[in-house]
Amino acid sequence: MSQNQIYLDFNASTPLAPEVVEAMRPFLIEHFGNPSSHHWAGAPAKAAVERARAQVAALLGCDPDEVVFTSGGTESNNHALKGVYFANRDRGDHIVTTAVEHPAVLQPLRFLERLGATVTILPVDRAGRVDPDDVRKALTPRTVLVSVMHANNEVGTVQPVAEIAAITRAAGVLLHTDAAQSVGKIPTRVGDLGVDLLSVAGHKLYAPKGIGALFIRRGTRIEPFVHGAGHEQGRRAGTENVLLAVGLGAACEVATRWVGMPDVRELRDRFEARLKAHFGEALTVNGGGAERLPNTANVNFVGRAGAEVLSNLPGVAASTGSACHADSVELSPVLAAMRVPPKEGMGAVRFSLGRTTTWGELEQVLAALGVTAAASRPSLRDHWQGVYEQKAEEEVSWFQARPDISLALIMRTGAGRDARIVDLGGGASRLVDALLDSGVSRMTVVDIAAAALERARNRLGPRASAVTWVTSDVAHWKPDSTFDVWHDRAVFHFMVRDEDRKAYLATLRSALRPGGHAIIGTFASDGPERCSGLPVRRYEPEALAAELGTGFRLVDSVRDEHVTPGGKVQRFQFSRFVRE
Repeated sequence: MSQNQIYLDFNASTPLAPEVVEAMRPFLIEHFGNPSSHHWAGAPAKAAVERARAQVAALLGCDPDEVVFTSGGTESNNHALKGVYFANRDRGDHIVTTAVEHPAVLQPLRFLERLGATVTILPVDRAGRVDPDDVRKALTPRTVLVSVMHANNEVGTVQPVAEIAAITRAAGVLLHTDAAQSVGKIPTRVGDLGVDLLSVAGHKLYAPKGIGALFIRRGTRIEPFVHGAGHEQGRRAGTENVLLAVGLGAACEVATRWVGMPDVRELRDRFEARLKAHFGEALTVNGGGAERLPNTANVNFVGRAGAEVLSNLPGVAASTGSACHADSVELSPVLAAMRVPPKEGMGAVRFSLGRTTTWGELEQVLAALGVTAAASRPSLRDHWQGVYEQKAEEEVSWFQARPDISLALIMRTGAGRDARIVDLGGGASRLVDALLDSGVSRMTVVDIAAAALERARNRLGPRASAVTWVTSDVAHWKPDSTFDVWHDRAVFHFMVRDEDRKAYLATLRSALRPGGHAIIGTFASDGPERCSGLPVRRYEPEALAAELGTGFRLVDSVRDEHVTPGGKVQRFQFSRFVRE
């Protein structure tokens, strides 16, 4: 690929992994036998197919005899849907799916409707996620199958498949998931997902085109998709494509080292942050705030056409999410189902990263979009890291030698010494010192800047071991336990984007137990509009209560005029809520 050619369409197709090419090479020039032949030429081919089957099974966490090789994801989906329907017509004729499925699911279901099937298509929310309770409500005594994709090919949203599986299992209904986009990117072990059938597409995980697999849980009633001889234990007739099966097996073995893709996720997040910092409200993220594939950035260039954006990126391979005509904009079915406003969705562009994507390539794309390093703000993590690297603790504007108001509000909650308390943005706060002085023993401090936490640990010395320290953006923090008190003196008002506030509130709801107290300090309505070079949102208690929404009851508030080390007065508003 030349310097001017940048491939960011890995959700469409992937190149062959080098290990895949090497594994396939002998079957291009040496091993030509039929795997069904019982002689010297067939034996190596048979062994290769079964080794490949075991490699696929290892990635999926199933037994090899539960893997059927197919010609790709489309055939796997067709086999699952039609095979279950035809084999279970004596039990029912109803199938449930979602509005954001790939055409390889929706079109076979349209075909089955012509044969008498009843299909229910469920809606999704603004992030593209289906509500498991909607699945529960859609089930009838005639339902034989639910099909919900694991991760969306356009926006990357990951569906709550395991939650849905618990519902279908209790109802005695089979569950299929189209995992074409997720296999090799995120965990897809069938036991954890709880699915009965799972589709794999080879060319989405660095294997060749024309090969896929279908996991069929042992004991599942399913009609063969292709009839003929007894290949694939009688489940798919036709001589196995040894060459491509070997390629898929090798790709699955390599994928075990890539599941989760943390390095790719970091590149994607950094890329999105640069775009959002430059374009501000003129750029939105489809699926933002939901769990997404680590490689997928589907963004809307608001008020522009996606095709126009890509036309200004010569040599960049990416995809659009809409088609613009003379008088109208036709959103993709996925964006339409997510109810993306046409003004936003018309500018949708999907950048899907891969294992070989480099930050240098992404910087070239950013530069072509007019996003230069000088013109864009750093990520929030880089910004705050820079603040604490350049300033002494006593020089930051929110420094307090003793946070009396925060202490008083925490005492009002009735929290005892055994209470679990989390302090957000607490790296530069002396609250942790004061709480340790008062005997609190179960403290967690979360800060986006590692430098701030390092300073606090150094300041506390041996006492730091009594505290759990977490370096994370709270909007993406996944707490592993619940807390009695959530304290945030100066984080929430920096959440100026809707998606960041939604992500923050989702973390708050998962982290604070019912009956627990949330103490949130923000700039008051007459406070500053910017802090540390960043814009902020200002709140009065009622406005903050409306932002938190149902489930949080405002119990009291305290106003504070904080004098910064530089002598400026910052008007704060502390509000205390009870989680109901």
